[in-house]
Amino acid sequence: MVMQNGQPTPNITTHFVTVTRDMAWDWLSQTTMKNRKVYQATVSRYARKMMTGKWEWTGEAIKLDDQGNLLDGQHRLWAFLETKMDSSVFLVMYGVPHEAQKLMDTGRNRTPANTLEMEGVSHGTILAPAARMLIEYEAGHIPGSSQWRIRPDNRETLDCVNTRPDIQESVEHVVSHSEYKQFGRPSVLGFAHCITSGLNPIESEEFWRRLREADYSGVGDPVQRLRERLLITRAQAHTRASSTAVIAYVFKAWNAHIRGKTMGVLHWTSTGEKQEKFPRAIGTARKYTRRQIV
Repeated sequence: MVMQNGQPTPNITTHFVTVTRDMAWDWLSQTTMKNRKVYQATVSRYARKMMTGKWEWTGEAIKLDDQGNLLDGQHRLWAFLETKMDSSVFLVMYGVPHEAQKLMDTGRNRTPANTLEMEGVSHGTILAPAARMLIEYEAGHIPGSSQWRIRPDNRETLDCVNTRPDIQESVEHVVSHSEYKQFGRPSVLGFAHCITSGLNPIESEEFWRRLREADYSGVGDPVQRLRERLLITRAQAHTRASSTAVIAYVFKAWNAHIRGKTMGVLHWTSTGEKQEKFPRAIGTARKYTRRQIV
């Protein structure tokens, strides 16, 4: 018997196991141990990765004690059941002391920013949330809000950064111009810059330059209204706008700019009787042909 610190080491074995639906149900339903709360968002995210072939081996195992009680892995098992697949291969660890459950998942989770920094990507703490907002927006959801219950994970965020150099370029643009600091979070502005630049690079460059330099074309210029709104919101800590609100302000001003319209006071109402739909940025540029208050 192998001893460590005067105590016998547990008889732990690890195997790759083809887990059937019946096995998963048994492990989930017959356990007498108390597991942590099940988060449906995590279950759905895992299931999506399993169904799309993006599930990755990380060395993490489904853990059972010597009585067959499930100690760790309930989110993976519920996700497997959600996929409707007949079976799936999992790494399973048997014979783990049941006291070990108290120590599981107590370490600090690796964030998308950590992952980017490990890959040698600059400005990871800014780029990660910007990339996540890009994924959300292009999936048809409202960026930065809680509407989308399945948030992009580390791998999806890294894939976005690696396949979309435009989001890196936009974040670099925002970081390299100190004037943007007065308007809001660089990740939010970087995301918004990425969207407008993709729709119309020439108009976008002019739009953001005039925002930085307070260069207005006349009364009611959308850029002027946007700058006013962002500066007021930033200065009033008790009314600090959410990331979603800042993006809405930018896109409303951008759309007015593209359409050749002027604006009154820029606002966006997300709740209540006067709730507005989240604006999506448009991309067809036209010259100013008339003045119209919107």
